[in-house]
Order: sequence, then structure tokens, then C-alpha cells
Amino acid sequence: MNNAKLVEEWIKKISAAEKQYDKYYTLVRDTREFYKDNAGSTKTEGRYNIFWSSVETLKPFLYFKQPKPYIERANPSVGEAQKLACRILSRALLWNLQQFDFDSVIKYARNDFLISGCGILWEHYEPQFAEFPDVCNPSVSIELKTGEKVVSQYVNPEHFIADCDKVGIWEDVNWVARKIYMSKQEAIDTFGASRCVELVNEGEKDYYHKEICIYEIWDKVSQKVYWLAKEKSNDFLKVCDNPLKTEGFFPCPKPIFATMTNDSIIPVPDYCLIKELLNELNGINTRMKLTMQALKISGAYDNSFPELANIMSKDITLVATKDFERLKDAGGLRGIIDFVPIEQYISALEQLALRRQDIIAQIYEVTGVSDIMRGSSNTTETATAVSQKTNFGTLRNQDRQNDMQRFICDIFRLKAEIICELFSVDTLLSFLTAEEAADKKLSSAAVHILKDDKMRGMVLHIESDNVFNLKAENAELHEGIKIINEMIATALPIVSQQPLLLPLYRQMIGAVCGSLAKGRIFENVLEKVFNDISAEFNHPDTPQKDIAQEIQEQKLEIEREKNRLKSRELDIKSEIENAKLKLTDKEMNLQNKLKSEEISDRRKEVNKEPIIIKDKQPLPVKMPKLNTNISTGLVRSFD
Repeated sequence: MNNAKLVEEWIKKISAAEKQYDKYYTLVRDTREFYKDNAGSTKTEGRYNIFWSSVETLKPFLYFKQPKPYIERANPSVGEAQKLACRILSRALLWNLQQFDFDSVIKYARNDFLISGCGILWEHYEPQFAEFPDVCNPSVSIELKTGEKVVSQYVNPEHFIADCDKVGIWEDVNWVARKIYMSKQEAIDTFGASRCVELVNEGEKDYYHKEICIYEIWDKVSQKVYWLAKEKSNDFLKVCDNPLKTEGFFPCPKPIFATMTNDSIIPVPDYCLIKELLNELNGINTRMKLTMQALKISGAYDNSFPELANIMSKDITLVATKDFERLKDAGGLRGIIDFVPIEQYISALEQLALRRQDIIAQIYEVTGVSDIMRGSSNTTETATAVSQKTNFGTLRNQDRQNDMQRFICDIFRLKAEIICELFSVDTLLSFLTAEEAADKKLSSAAVHILKDDKMRGMVLHIESDNVFNLKAENAELHEGIKIINEMIATALPIVSQQPLLLPLYRQMIGAVCGSLAKGRIFENVLEKVFNDISAEFNHPDTPQKDIAQEIQEQKLEIEREKNRLKSRELDIKSEIENAKLKLTDKEMNLQNKLKSEEISDRRKEVNKEPIIIKDKQPLPVKMPKLNTNISTGLVRSFD
């Protein structure tokens, strides 16, 4: 089939689907106008926008805080590479959500779901490129990818089209499309001037203010994406082969729908179910407004007393009458002035107020707001009764809340698939810590798993806080911690005696932990603890020694230690004595040396030669007188 026939076939499909969606598009516009109260009110019309009030009440119940995605391995016993791959993908998802205002986009879809009955988001892969000079040829620039992200785009329900031909449920849809309104100049810039020749009329010059509708069609059967305009019937503006390469092919998860049946994928907004009640409520308010306007003091008086005409125009008034006696004879003011009865107006207002309350209660019952607002209970009710009513209201609306969580989880899963498929290896490696990146082999294996297996073997979860169940979740967490403590206290003595029971208790404690709303924080710690216990049990048993023998060995070791200390003490004393002897020897040597030097100096003084003075007579020297013992010849002394 050539392109011209294929374009003609797709234009017929699009036109047929638009015809089926026309009624829904009208409802979308009506609900939005009623929600915003754009119709306004006249002087006689009274409006009570309870639809706006109910939607505002339901908004935070469905979604009020951006959740956090995290990915775990389906099999906890897989290798380290699979664990690292889960961590990489979890960090990539969290990082990607920070690249745009994801919280606002989700709220757009939530608001459309509550107001128009359908919330839709479109995932779009956006790479960033920059030009750099070529290394081989600096005069030439080359374009390189510098970044990438997956952006969630809001889709107006009025611009969404899906396969309606013999389709009753979403899983049977073969194609989806969205309308993109852009100026002709934008179309030329996007698809090229050669592709947009038929879009420009002859002599037309101002392309910027001429809008045109482009259809972006995702066909699951052919695994192709088509861009076409009804003004160009001979060819497509662009054709692309499965750009996202995701498992479900479509760029959007299943939308979050309001009331639906299994014979059509076109939803029915809640507004349609309460439209008659809303109109009646506005009618009651109009009647009440008119009744209030008619409810005023009116009456007549005797014109023979003209001074009483304005007696009620002031708060306190004293009026002088010319014939006071006649006034008294007529029964006073009661006989002169008579008022129009207003009892029927008051009664009508009371009945209208009761009916208005009844209508409001019916609207709240239909929309489910009454179940959420159980907190405004009777003062005579017990806390348990109020809690049970609140829980019932939560359960009644739980299906919608679960559908909203399913929608968000599908968005995260689609983002994760696109990240695995289209993000470069360098981008994925950038989500590793420095310690993880140091192990090149493990990090390479983890990225290889993401590229080849994608999310196979992984489970995606989201952490979301429910403001309505926060107290119940905390109570559940405390109860779970108590149960885990009791199980561990019971399991330890049993497992120490029977190690084969460890896997059973491990599975039981893991099941309790997995059932907790915030039990994920314990899973890694419990896994490490059980792995350590298992490794300790797997060590070969060492032969047990006799207790008496161990005591004797300990005593011998103590005696050995005492002997070592005594030996060390003796060695220290010996070293001290040796040091003292060395010091004494050194001191004696120094003294001997000093004495030798002193003797040597004296000898030098004795051996000195006499001083001779030339040309002079020597000085007379007085010789000492000697006393000598003749018999012995010994010298006694000098005189």
C-alpha cells in the first residue's frame, strides 16, 4: 500500500473516532465551565457550586504528594550485578523526576480525572545536543549528545483519540493519537518546508498566526508512529519506527478513567451523574434568593396620620400626632398601621433550606465525599464509631485511589523502560558512586543487565504517604516491629539448636516485614543478619575441649606469663647493674687520665732551662745551709 492510500485510510479512522468522541469533548467543555462557574449568575439567579467543593475535597484523597519510586530484584538471592543494576535504575528514575515539574503534571491528570473523567500523560524522550569542532578538521563542527531525559507531557482530554472500532476495553486498543496544534511556521520548522508545501495556501505569507492541527498516531500493529495533517492527503509529514522501543509500544500508560463500562473506552464524567441534582440545587438557591428579596416589611396606615409614614425609617423615632386621643381610641399604632404577613415567606425559606441540605447530601453520597467527611460526626459518637466510619469511607473510595497509584506506577515503569533502552552507557554509569564505579567489572555487568534484560527480574514499587491512613500505617508499623522482635526472640534459641529451621524463620520474618507499609527499610538489614547467621552455621564445627583441661591450660598460661614477667624483671635489674659498672669504670678512667696529665705538667715545669742574661754578671745566689748527719749522710733539712 502506497503512502497516499495509507494516509487516506488513517484520515478515515481518525475522523470516525473523532465522531464517537464528539459527545465526550462537549462534556469536557461543559464540566470545565461548570467547575469554574464561568456562566456567572444574574441578579435573580442563585448559584451554589457544590461540584467545585466536592472536587476540591477529593483532590488530596487521590494524590497530594509526589511519590518516590524504588526498584528491587524479584529474586533476593541474585548476584551483586543484579542488585547494582536495581540501584542504578532507581537513582536514574529519581534524578529524571527532578529534571521537570513532575508533581504539577500528575496534578493536571488528577484534575482532569475528577472534572472531565479522564487523565492522560504522554512520555517523551528528549536528548540534548551541542556542536563541537571536529578534532581532525577544526573548521567542521560535529553534533554530540550532551544529555538526555524522559519528560512526562500533559495531554488535554479534548486532544486525545483512541481506537474505538469494536473496542470495549483498553487492552484491545490498537492505536492511540493526540492532536497537536501549532502554527504553520512551527510545522515547517519541525517537518521541513518540502513536507509542508500543501499546508500553505497560494499567496499566504503570515505563517506564524495560521494554526494547523497535526495528528501524532502510534500504531501498535505496524509498530510505527505517523504524523499527518488532513490538509496533506497524499503523504505523511513524518514516519518513525518504534522510537521508544518499549514493551507496550504506546508512549502513554492506560489513562485513569472515571465511570466506564466494558463496551466502550470513552469514560463518563461524574458531572453527568449529578447534573440533575446540580441544576435542582441552583434552582433552589434561585428561589431562596427571590424569596429573600420579597421578604421585607410592608404595610398600610391611616392617612389621617400622615406623620406616621416614616415612623420605621429610623432606629428610634418619636412622632408628634395632632390628635393623640383619637389614636388611643383607635387602639394605638396597632389600630392605625397594619403589615403584610410574611409568615409564608419564612416557612418557604425553611422548606427550601431543608431541601437544599437534602440535595447537598445526595450529591455527596453520589460522589463519595460524604464518606471522606465522616470526621464531622455527632458529638455523642464514640471515637471507635468515628474511626469505623472513616475507614468505611476510605474503603469505598479505595478503588479510585488504587487506580491513581496504578497510573503513577505505570508511568514510572514506562520511564524505566525508556531509560534502559535509550540512555547511553556513560549516562547510566554516572549514577554510580565512586566506590561502585571503582569495580569496573561489576559496574559493566550491571549496565549490561539494564541494556539486555531491562526490567526483567526487577520489581518497581512506589513510596507514597496517605494522609488519611497515616495513623493506621504508623500503628501497623509499630505492631509489625513488635511481632518481628517476638519472632526473633523465639527463633534464636530454636535455630541455635536446629540450624535447619533458619530458612523457615527467615521466610516468616521476611513475610511480616514485607506486609508493613514502611517495612522496606528493614529488608536489607534482615537479609545481612540472616546471611551472617547462615555463614556462621556453615563453618565446620571445632572439637570441644574438656572444661577442666581448659582451666588447667589457662592456669599454665598464667604461670608462663608470670615467669616471663619475672625473667624480664631480672633482665632489667642486670642491665641496670651493668650500666652502673660501666659508669664507674668510665669515672675511674677519667680520674686516672686527669692525674696523669697533672703529673706530666709538673715534670715539664722542672725540666725548664735557666734564663741567661748576656753582658751581665749572674746574680748572687744564696745557697741553703745543710745540716748533715755525718754518720749516715742523710739530709735532715734546709735552713
